[in-house]
Amino acid sequence: CAVCLGRHRHLIECRATQTWDRKHKAFSERVYKALFAKDGHCICAKQQWEEGCTEHHDSKHLCSGCRATSHGAQKCPCTQK
Repeated sequence: CAVCLGRHRHLIECRATQTWDRKHKAFSERVYKALFAKDGHCICAKQQWEEGCTEHHDSKHLCSGCRATSHGAQKCPCTQK
């Protein structure tokens, strides 16, 4: 999940306020299936996939779990293994 970083199945509209392990506040949220940082910054949802995104909108290429620009949620060190 791009919001809570958990590997369990749930709806795309995850409303978690913390990561799956409850160690961190959730950095992102879903708004009508779009992905946003809590500060309102739009995040590329495709970047969160294992293969990432090849589109040229780098300002949206943030990890939805920790805000890093080097990876997406699937490769985040905070993601449930």
